[in-house]
Amino acid sequence: MDEIRWNVLLGQLGIVTTQLAQVAPAVYPLSAPGMGANDETLAGAERRLGHPLDPQYRQLLGYGDGWPAAFLDGDMLGTRDLGHGPLWDRGVTALDLFYESGPVDELPDRAQLYPIFVAPYQQDVMALRLDGPLTNGGHEVLWFANELVDRWPNVHEWWLGCTEIARQTLAYVVRQQQQ
Repeated sequence: MDEIRWNVLLGQLGIVTTQLAQVAPAVYPLSAPGMGANDETLAGAERRLGHPLDPQYRQLLGYGDGWPAAFLDGDMLGTRDLGHGPLWDRGVTALDLFYESGPVDELPDRAQLYPIFVAPYQQDVMALRLDGPLTNGGHEVLWFANELVDRWPNVHEWWLGCTEIARQTLAYVVRQQQQ
């Protein structure tokens, strides 16, 4: 597997989020990822979680340690959020509620998921699997919003998908403003 160029991928999303902030600042405020996490910070998050981070997510956090308002209207959790705090609690609650009331027959066991993206004002939560097969060095990411919305085979594919969602959002906002 080729090395994932997280610095480039973060930059690509940064360009789109900057453009969104320029065309609709009241809805999409300018935001940026946190500085990359160091080994000590990553190890602290792993201790709080009680398990190692997914290899791809760990790499991503090493380049951008969380990102408020990263895409859609939610936040990518960083090491400071993993295992505790309001974003973590909201993500865990959203997952628990879905597993209590949603169709879960085809899904991994709830205990095998932890939130990595949470929308603070909606039910959107994206969760990373602890178990299951590794695809190109990473585990599956699932997106829940009152139903299972999407699945990606690993964090890299998730990031590419969410960057595309941000691009589509930008195109939509620009079209709306032109009308």
